[in-house]
Amino acid sequence: MTGTRYTPDSALIPTTTGALLEWAAAHITHVGLYQSRHSLYSGPGRLARRRCSVGGALDIAAGRDRMTPGRAYDLDAICTAYTEAYRLLAEHLNGAPVTEPSGHDALTRHKVTVHLWTLTPGRTAQEAAAALRSAAETAHAAGRLF
Repeated sequence: MTGTRYTPDSALIPTTTGALLEWAAAHITHVGLYQSRHSLYSGPGRLARRRCSVGGALDIAAGRDRMTPGRAYDLDAICTAYTEAYRLLAEHLNGAPVTEPSGHDALTRHKVTVHLWTLTPGRTAQEAAAALRSAAETAHAAGRLF
């Protein structure tokens, strides 16, 4: 990550797509991959140190359970980076733009694609982190074009 080190307790939230994807990759590497149709996020307690799905790592990278009260965050930039991170990752995992399931908004389609990829039996934290880093490289390359 460019200039910022990952820690699950950091109050710093990435505001670019590439940095958010890198943060999520570091998080999965640190805490491990959780594969289940049932969410770990259903209950009280700090989530940033628990194993998580790829989507959960993106949520935590975007500030879930890490934002500090009284600190100003650029929520529009975080939301834009989060949405774009899901799009890039879903397209990377799918090998093409995601069009299914039809009838849903784009973010939902991308989340479903990422979630189903995460649930593939035998998926490892290393594979998940590599996919996140690959999508981050795409984001960084796109940023260099403009």
